[in-house]
Amino acid sequence: MKPSKTKTLLLAGLVGLAAATIGSEQASAATVTVCPSGCAFSQIAPALAAASDGETISIAAGTYSGGFTVDVSVKLAGAGADQTIISGGGPVLTIGQIFAASEPTVSIDGVTITGGVTRSSPESTPFTGKDGVWAAGGGVEIPPNAGFSGGATVTITNSVITGNLVAPTATQPFGPPCPGGGNCPFAGAFGGGIDSWGTVYLANTTVSDNRVGSASGLSLLASDAEGAGIRSWLADLTISNSVVNGNQAAAAAPNGRFAGPGGIFFGGGTLTITNSSVASNSATLAAAFPSSVQLAAATGGIHIEGNAHVATISNSTISGNSATMTNSVGDATAFSAGLQADTGVVTLSNDVIADNSVTATALGSSTGNGGVGEIGGTLNNVRLTGNTVHVSSATGNATAAAGAIIFDGGTITNSLIGDNHSNASAPLGSVDARGGGIELFGPTTLRNATVGSNTVDASGISGSARGGGIVDIAFPFGTDGPPGGPLTLQNSSVTGNTLSGSTGVLRHGGGIFLQDEPITLTNSQISQNAPDQCFGC
Repeated sequence: MKPSKTKTLLLAGLVGLAAATIGSEQASAATVTVCPSGCAFSQIAPALAAASDGETISIAAGTYSGGFTVDVSVKLAGAGADQTIISGGGPVLTIGQIFAASEPTVSIDGVTITGGVTRSSPESTPFTGKDGVWAAGGGVEIPPNAGFSGGATVTITNSVITGNLVAPTATQPFGPPCPGGGNCPFAGAFGGGIDSWGTVYLANTTVSDNRVGSASGLSLLASDAEGAGIRSWLADLTISNSVVNGNQAAAAAPNGRFAGPGGIFFGGGTLTITNSSVASNSATLAAAFPSSVQLAAATGGIHIEGNAHVATISNSTISGNSATMTNSVGDATAFSAGLQADTGVVTLSNDVIADNSVTATALGSSTGNGGVGEIGGTLNNVRLTGNTVHVSSATGNATAAAGAIIFDGGTITNSLIGDNHSNASAPLGSVDARGGGIELFGPTTLRNATVGSNTVDASGISGSARGGGIVDIAFPFGTDGPPGGPLTLQNSSVTGNTLSGSTGVLRHGGGIFLQDEPITLTNSQISQNAPDQCFGC
């Protein structure tokens, strides 16, 4: 389910500065030394104040105070992430100046950035009219330039960004209408590890255990908690041989309305992820709002927004991420545990999306979908396995949909979609559980692919369980809207998928469920599914 919240910020592009020249001919850049004793400087901030563009600041082993700004084009060279620690501040490092006419080009190597606590950002007053409403960048903050066309260009290598916190201290009434009149309070927590408006390159770097919103333990004010690991607003983000893990985005009552992603939010430009892992990140919303207020826990791992130009993920793993929502008053919606892509310009190759989970629980109606996530584009040699959707409602209805949702159609080649599970439970209401393996919303072709051992289970007074392996129905979600397919299978198999349900629940399409859409089979088989092979074929 694609979120409809209107929180789009203006934006695109970026700038950089050239390295300095010395005198009338090119010279080697100078090196400024920092160490606990015996060097020109004992702290990084005064070394930066004395530095010029193009210089290297060599930082020896030790722990140094954070909370400074890098506004010249320099290299910060540590002695290794386990030896050079930059700690404290809020953010620990700010790179560039907000609304500057030009921004620096900075590289950082061999350091740990930790202990940042950010309660407000320079963006807060310009964006919201009040200090403390907008908090971003616990570890690294890269603010926007004057034209909102980018920010600093930053390369971070062989480093660790960990244990940083972000939470706002105030609210403004910018949200949707709330019960009792007036707008719901807004307070945003963004980018626990890195918050960036500029261009970022990460290599051999770990972004871990950063927390935003109520997950920070600092307050319960946040209505929106996004990008606990990395929040990239509009420019390019490149990640290679790196790990983004254990980051937490959470929002809770009284204000909590949106949480996620836990790992990476990418808002625009080009995203490239290679040989990397995005694992064990979480988006958690514990709400107390009625069903009239829009709410969601959206994406545990990676969210690629619709403004992204191109997104390529290769030789990487997205695993063990979770999107969880509870609501003590009204409805609950959670979706896309692994990967949420709001654009069809996504290419996945040689990737694993595994063991991610969506959970939605409420007194009212509950909806959850996309244990794998929501994807549109080209998938080659991917394994989508072991992902789950669990939805329950104490007094209302429950809908659980799909291991993977394929929006806008796509091609899945040389791939396995297996052992994914969708479960809906509503002891006093109706249930709709479907698409244990994949759900289609556009023309989709599977080539040399296997959809196997996926399950759908529905328990309620009435309802349906459909498409143990594949479901292809109208969008949005079973209405009289446009159908999803057609579906084409080439040299592929749909086998060993199952539907189960309580008495009163209809079960159709153990292997495939189609709604008024053709299926084309070439050297393919639909077999050993239960209770039937293909409904609507």
